[in-house]
Amino acid sequence: MSDAPAVLAALISSLAVLTLPGLPLALALRLRGLVLAAGLPLLSLVMIALAAELGHLLGIPWSLASPLVPGLLLAVPALLRRGTAEALEDPQHSQTSSAAARWWGPAALGGLALGGGALLWRQLRLMGSVDAVSQTYDAVFHLSAVRHVLRAQDASAFVVGGMTSLPGEGSFYPALWHQTVSLAVQLSGQEIVLVTNVVMLLVGCVLWPLGLMALLRIATAAGPLGVFLVGALAGIAPAFPLALMSFGLLLPLLLSLTLLPLVVASAAQVLGLVPAQRRWPVPVRAVLAAASCLTVAAAHPQGVFAAWLLVTPMLLVALARRLLGADRGAPADGRSRLLTVAALPGVLAVVAGGALAWTRLRPPQSSAVWEPNASWGQAIAQTGSLAANATGTVLLLGVLMAAAIAVVLRRSRSRWLVAAWAAGAALGVAGRAAPVGDLRYLLTGPFYSDPFRTSAVAVLLAVPVLALGIDQAVRALAAHRAGRGRPALRAVLPPLLALGLALAVSAPALLAPSTTAFRAQMLAQWRSESLLSSDEEALLERLPELVPEDSLIATNPWNGSSLASAIGDREVLTVFMGFQAEPPVHLLNAELDQAQDDPEVCAAAEELGVEYALDFGPEELHGRTATYTGLDEISTSGAAEVVASEGEARLLRLLPCRLPDGSMSG
Repeated sequence: MSDAPAVLAALISSLAVLTLPGLPLALALRLRGLVLAAGLPLLSLVMIALAAELGHLLGIPWSLASPLVPGLLLAVPALLRRGTAEALEDPQHSQTSSAAARWWGPAALGGLALGGGALLWRQLRLMGSVDAVSQTYDAVFHLSAVRHVLRAQDASAFVVGGMTSLPGEGSFYPALWHQTVSLAVQLSGQEIVLVTNVVMLLVGCVLWPLGLMALLRIATAAGPLGVFLVGALAGIAPAFPLALMSFGLLLPLLLSLTLLPLVVASAAQVLGLVPAQRRWPVPVRAVLAAASCLTVAAAHPQGVFAAWLLVTPMLLVALARRLLGADRGAPADGRSRLLTVAALPGVLAVVAGGALAWTRLRPPQSSAVWEPNASWGQAIAQTGSLAANATGTVLLLGVLMAAAIAVVLRRSRSRWLVAAWAAGAALGVAGRAAPVGDLRYLLTGPFYSDPFRTSAVAVLLAVPVLALGIDQAVRALAAHRAGRGRPALRAVLPPLLALGLALAVSAPALLAPSTTAFRAQMLAQWRSESLLSSDEEALLERLPELVPEDSLIATNPWNGSSLASAIGDREVLTVFMGFQAEPPVHLLNAELDQAQDDPEVCAAAEELGVEYALDFGPEELHGRTATYTGLDEISTSGAAEVVASEGEARLLRLLPCRLPDGSMSG
């Protein structure tokens, strides 16, 4: 368990990485308040992604200075045009009463505290501790990739993609997550596991509620109550972000989807779907729209598919409004219709291009292996009630969602939000219920047909719809009862009402049997020791004092020993389950325990420089057994001697063996 100073150092460093690179541009754009809080990490992440590729091209070692410099340079043009952007947070203040205006700050802070705090508490209960090692398949890659970046001093997406490839054959891998965590590790000097978890908690428990609140604040007519509720209820749907902070472990996708509310808000701004008094100046619209799209793409390509799915209905709604003149409450004039018709080719290109990418750029059908787990009726009920994947319906929450949708459609001009939510919900239903075959692959293939991923997309806009519906209903009721009640009561009623509504809506979700089922699912991802036991982790932590820095260790990623790279800071022969390697590597994985008897194996170990091996036993992740037979019995084969052990976990040093020419290795 990490001590408090280590956690604090990781937290401060992670916050610095998520804010400092984008700060000059945010100030130049005159962002403030909630828009600044939500937009600052977005701009910082853009700078990190750009700096990683620029540094790779120019041969600049990777450090926090890498994104700080382009962040400063890109702020210069905005600083030179100081008159083009007004301070962004409350452009409608002149049109709202001072009584309403004073609640914006407390609403945002309260929503973040309640929603983020609840998410943090629930996630830490699943993890057990802030420095717990995720017992999942993808955790091996993500933790090791951060170490790979730090060793290479190069954070390019192609460098990360080359970690498991033959030299010179590396491909692009969305590496924004690893770039961000590597900077926080550098700055804090703390362990990769701890910093990874801290960044994950910041993304899921802080960036996510901020993004939701910013969406309602800048893209709808919601008041302080709506903004508070959308933040306070940020974790009401277990499918996101809680599921992706445990299942998988899908950290890059978590980051990508967390940023989608800002993509939706930016799209609403660009398409003119927001209330007139909340529209941004054109330069700010352009910068934040571009930044949100670039960041989502750099984090994970599935975020791009999700963005297209959610934004396409908004595009069609905007087109219909222009054709019908709905923006002005009157039939469209000739000039408006002409401009709309002229924009039709662009609209069709976006829709058709996205559909083409959906079918052409998705993973192969052989990778879409996930099967349905519900009937169509069950899937609709579960998705509509914000239930997690493979759990039951939350009936009362489903009724509240239906009522909120009806209110938004009846009383709000943000009906586009319901259209976007419906597109995501349709994907979630298909992921849970579509039968295995071509239809399932067509509908859900870009997400590997994985119900956990599609369920996450399905709930991204559910909480904004729910909060906006409640906000509109309460405002209608307040207008009906305007002037009634004592002034003192009217002064304290808004915060009490907001808190009461948040607790009343949260209760059905938190107490539902489906939430208990979800918790049981996710606990196994952190507490099972199916990947790494406490003894094995303790041995890995001792490696810096046991193994010379330039040594190579033979490991098995399926039993967690390959985390010697991330945790023990020592190079390993096989870093991840899926990899490309030269024949000698495969030979050692299969027959290293025969080094004393087989000169060819001895020669391969000598050629590669393998000096140590880790024996973590035959049990492996996902119920596998002894995948790498060369390491399974190396402790007793006579090929190596035990150097150190923790429980049943052993570190071994290879003994000299006979080479094909008769000489001895070593």
